[in-house]
Amino acid sequence: MTTDRASGVVPKLSGDIRPLIPKLGLRNYWYPVVADRKVGSRKPMKVALLGEELCLFRGAAGNVVAIQDVCPHRGARLSEGDCHYRGTVACPYHGWVYDEAGKNTMVLSEGPGSGVCGKPGTEARVYPTRTLKGVVFAWIGDGDPAPIDEDVPEEFFDDDALVLTGQVEWRCNWEVALENSMDSHVNYVHRDAFVVARNGFIARGAQGEHPIFVGNGFGGDVAESNYLRRSPQHDLYADGREWPKTNYRRYWTWLFRPLAERARRHIPAPKSARWCGGHHLPGMFRTEFAWDLYTRMCVPVEKHLTRVWYYHCVRPKTALGRWWQTVLYYGLHRWIIEYNFSRQDEKVMVNQRYDTPEKLSGTDAEVIQWRRLVVTKHYGGRDAAFEYRNPDGLAPDAVPLERVSVRYLQEQARRAKTTTSR
Repeated sequence: MTTDRASGVVPKLSGDIRPLIPKLGLRNYWYPVVADRKVGSRKPMKVALLGEELCLFRGAAGNVVAIQDVCPHRGARLSEGDCHYRGTVACPYHGWVYDEAGKNTMVLSEGPGSGVCGKPGTEARVYPTRTLKGVVFAWIGDGDPAPIDEDVPEEFFDDDALVLTGQVEWRCNWEVALENSMDSHVNYVHRDAFVVARNGFIARGAQGEHPIFVGNGFGGDVAESNYLRRSPQHDLYADGREWPKTNYRRYWTWLFRPLAERARRHIPAPKSARWCGGHHLPGMFRTEFAWDLYTRMCVPVEKHLTRVWYYHCVRPKTALGRWWQTVLYYGLHRWIIEYNFSRQDEKVMVNQRYDTPEKLSGTDAEVIQWRRLVVTKHYGGRDAAFEYRNPDGLAPDAVPLERVSVRYLQEQARRAKTTTSR
């Protein structure tokens, strides 16, 4: 069967489908590009993602504009030019000036009499952009962009939400980076990470959580959640060996418990099942159990380079609360999640082989389904039908939030307890 993406035919999804996964990510989606504050008004800047090279500059109204970083004239880098006039960028070679629609409006090396301006074929490609919560998103694809709220988490459209963002780069492919959050490595790789030490040893089932398809990805069935089980002190193997080998870490768990409980009370539950904890297109992992509602977004840059964005969401009720949460993020939480925790992942993945035969276990059910979803959307398009039967026959747009969000259940229980005590 053909695997030509242009044909719109989805190849047979059986066996090892890793070679069918696009090395530079899924196109026709909105991706985070840059923090709005980093784009100046006098000099453009360059950002690469999904094999595309973008030149960013300020439009006439102060919005961030993204055009191709290649001048159509002689191939010079527009990002190395200047913004001589408001809402434009000039090529550094011959001074061809482009506006925010990509139109060539001036040729500074030839003067006002130049006959080149506005001629067909002299325009630069423009990428649609939208700035939300201080993050510039761009549509990387062909044709008209899809509604941005299909690809960008719901908190970016919530006036009460405080979204704090960070970035790091991992020297591995985007799919390796994303699959890293789909298995049971946490208790081993991150056994000495601060965020794990505060929780102690977390129980987990041999089969893991069954994935529930919510339309743009998968959540986990909360009835099987690790966080609803009683944690043992050790795993005990048949020959009598235990893991963890010691329980000294439980002293740390006890020490950090008040801090962890306080932080947990401020973690907002998602508002819809579509944006529950789990994995979502085009390359997101969301969890409700860090220090906030936390999203890790894997943006392909090159075949072996991924820009990892972190979205941290809280909903403080006061201006002072917003200030304090911002201080906590830059002073502590960012180091805990984006460096102490995530760099442990990168250390393993840098030299991981993604082209050798692999033996999947029962805990890898979501890995299998995610690969099928990615391949389906790559070859069939973002609207291609995905064949997957949810538990209980739930339709993706009919999944109740309580089925996929532990934080939602915890918040409902807290409210019920508060009502009863009154």
